[in-house]
Amino acid sequence: MTYLFPNANGADLGIVSAGNNITISNGVISTTGGGSATIGTWTPTITSSAVAIITVTTATGNYSKIGQQVICYFDITITVESGGSGTGALSLSNLPFTSIAGTGYVGSVIVSYFNNTQAKETTITGSVIGNSTRASLWNAHEVYDISCLTQDDIQVTTRLQGAVIYLSAS
Repeated sequence: MTYLFPNANGADLGIVSAGNNITISNGVISTTGGGSATIGTWTPTITSSAVAIITVTTATGNYSKIGQQVICYFDITITVESGGSGTGALSLSNLPFTSIAGTGYVGSVIVSYFNNTQAKETTITGSVIGNSTRASLWNAHEVYDISCLTQDDIQVTTRLQGAVIYLSAS
C-alpha cells in the first residue's frame, strides 16, 4: 500500500496504490496489466428459433464492462410479433460483447419486471450462451415448471426489464 505524502509545496501527490496493479488518482480507479472499464449503450433484440419477426422498442439499453465482466440493463417493449410458430424459443440477442467460450451457459439474465404476457409466468430469467451474443430466455409458470419462453408467451405490448451479467471473450 502506498500512502499520500505531501510534496515540497505541502500539496498531496494525489495518487494511492490500492494493491497490485491498481491505483486511485484524483478519485479515478485504474489498473495496469490489461484491465479496462467502459460504459455505453446497446440495442437489445428478441429473436425466435422459429424465425419470427419480433420488433422491440428500447427504453433502456445500457452496459458497463470492467475487464471481462459485462453488466447490461434493458427495458424493452414488443411492438411487432408475427410469423414463425408459437413454440419458437425466444432469446435476448445482440449483447454488446461476445461471451466467453463454454460448454454450457456462461452468464445470467434477471428479468426484474414484466407485464402483458400471454401465459401465467411467475418468473422470467435466462442464461447467456457460450461464445455468442445471445441468452436463452426461460419462464416458470404457476405450477413451477421451467421451460423456454416462447412466442406463445408474449404479445405486442409485452414489456421486459432486467439485467444480463456475463464474462466477455476479451
